[in-house]
Amino acid sequence: MLRILIRLYLIVAVLSILSIIFVQRGFPHLFSTQFTTQMHREYASEAMLLRRYLGPVRDSAQQARLDGMNRLNQQRYSRVSEDQMRSLSAATRQELAQYGMAWSGRGDANRSNIYITLDDGSLLEVHPQTGGWIEWVAYVVIFSVMLAAIVVWLTPHWRDLEKLRIAAARFGDGALDARAKLSENSSIKQLCAYFNNMADRIGALITAQRDMVNAASHELRTPLARLEFGLVNLMDTTDDDNAHKRIQAMRQDVEELDILVGELLTLSMLEQSSLAEPREKIMLEDFLRSATGITSEELALRRNALSWHIDAALKEIVTEPRSLGRAFSNLVRNASRYARSTIRVRAEPGVDSWMLIVEDDGVGIPEQERERIFEPFYRLDRSRDRATGGYGLGLAIVKKIADRLGGTVRVGSSELGGAMFVLRFPLLNLGQQAQARLQV
Repeated sequence: MLRILIRLYLIVAVLSILSIIFVQRGFPHLFSTQFTTQMHREYASEAMLLRRYLGPVRDSAQQARLDGMNRLNQQRYSRVSEDQMRSLSAATRQELAQYGMAWSGRGDANRSNIYITLDDGSLLEVHPQTGGWIEWVAYVVIFSVMLAAIVVWLTPHWRDLEKLRIAAARFGDGALDARAKLSENSSIKQLCAYFNNMADRIGALITAQRDMVNAASHELRTPLARLEFGLVNLMDTTDDDNAHKRIQAMRQDVEELDILVGELLTLSMLEQSSLAEPREKIMLEDFLRSATGITSEELALRRNALSWHIDAALKEIVTEPRSLGRAFSNLVRNASRYARSTIRVRAEPGVDSWMLIVEDDGVGIPEQERERIFEPFYRLDRSRDRATGGYGLGLAIVKKIADRLGGTVRVGSSELGGAMFVLRFPLLNLGQQAQARLQV
């Protein structure tokens, strides 16, 4: 808002200065007839006094009187030499011959140089008297008053726009109940009404979508459990190997659906939950080794090796174990799908934060896709196959958890050749947990 005020003031000030310059320097040329008449009226008395005072004397005596006048009037008068007289325009010469005075064409409406013809035929040039520092003080006062007027005029707009900005920021951060409340006399009341109406509709759509996903996910849990139970019983009632294979394939499908339902519920919980979980002090390396979400048999089956590099300074940290474990296991399982042979886990300390890094030696992620992979249900083209691509929810859950824990997540290129996911979290202690709860 301060930038808007400065811009507005600069625009008004510059236009005002240009207007003053145009009026002072342009009007004498645009309205030359009126200006000449006014000039004759203002300088007629001074011209008559100059002729009476300087007319009776000549040469050095006249120059002495002229010098005395200049000492009293800050060099107001000067003689025009013969060469300067010859360089005058024909219009100026005609005006001098007709009226005995003429405008020199220099200066502005308030500071015009005037030619006056004396009785002996010599020509004097009358220079304008400037206002000095008083004139500059006057301009400073004028522009200060302009600034004050702009500030007074902008203050209510500034206040109302700031309320609207805060409401928009809260709504963008996920507070769907955020609304801007302005007075009835606000000049942007209509804009506020449009924003609140838009927020109501978006909030209603998002709430309806969440409720539908939650309801569908919960309702699917029961039939999936029944299917799993029925398939297990069916397998026990037959000895046909082909039937066992088909039943096992159906059980895998049911298991995939159950995983999908679980991820949907987790994502919905992270989107709706505003209360932080209790923070605990954990032994980081032991915790991460137990939270990979992938067994050594699975790693051996995929021919992958998992290496660890946990900095000794991060022996103990304070965090939400459940959320951190879920994010970490999602990253490790994602890396195991694409790694050729190596998955590397690193934890490194920073100044007031720490980083959890998961890398692989797979094909990597194109730079133009690195922001979108954290969107729900978004999968890269090469991972469309359900055997490797998952459902596009794992990384979205990681992003939600990173935001929940006050951290960030980004993806880059690993020196191993594949993708590198970097989770950055603030370093906390148990004393900061109570403060975080109060802020929530």
